[in-house]
Amino acid sequence: MRYAYRPNLLMKLNHILTFLLLSTLSFGQNPTQLLREAEAKLNSANVAAEVQIKTVRPKWERTMEAKIWNQGMDRTMILVTGPAREKGTVFLRNGEEVWHYVPGIKKIIALPAAMVQSWMGTDFTNDALINAGSLVEDYEHDLEGIVTVQNMRCYKIALVPKEESAVVWGKVVTYISVKEGLQIKTEFYDEDEYLVTTLEAMETKVFGGQRVPSVLRITPADEEGFYTELVYLKLDYNPTFAPGFFERSNMKVVQ
Repeated sequence: MRYAYRPNLLMKLNHILTFLLLSTLSFGQNPTQLLREAEAKLNSANVAAEVQIKTVRPKWERTMEAKIWNQGMDRTMILVTGPAREKGTVFLRNGEEVWHYVPGIKKIIALPAAMVQSWMGTDFTNDALINAGSLVEDYEHDLEGIVTVQNMRCYKIALVPKEESAVVWGKVVTYISVKEGLQIKTEFYDEDEYLVTTLEAMETKVFGGQRVPSVLRITPADEEGFYTELVYLKLDYNPTFAPGFFERSNMKVVQ
């Protein structure tokens, strides 16, 4: 008889531990704050980066180089520096305005704020690469638990758009590492909750005293053998910007 109750006791202990874990997740961690801190790792107040962007297809590969400047979450400038055919192409976001400079015709073209088109033939969308949407500000957040991703314990946070938000995704699920607070993986779904694309962050390195992922890989869900990798070559967390840097007048001359 003394052994008969042990499974029940173990079950009770398991229920207690589960309750304590869920209580910690529910009240000890704020999913919005977790996400805000994770986004700030690569989108802090001022950031300047040099990147290499490789697009891979089953029968070919293509590589571009670019410079990216961020000031807060609402100002981004991207200058394509190679190859020669795309060199000098510029994208700018300043608040709600988004612009594209095409050096071949020497014209600046206005773009819609929410954009799902492919950026320069890659698997990144215009919306994603120039920070036209904010996962912190445009979505409601729900902490669903802790799971293992890339051999790391990660917070799983589900996001649904706020009613007033003009966003392109019907649902987003992101995974933030418990130890370092890094966004390790983010899944993007359409309005029918069909997985469209997945963004993974890999190969952490130290830039400017901060350990962050040095590789971002985005993979379409329905295209076998398709992906694009953005590799950070340089990352400066303390750049200075001249007055007017994020204005249209600078797009034709930025270097």
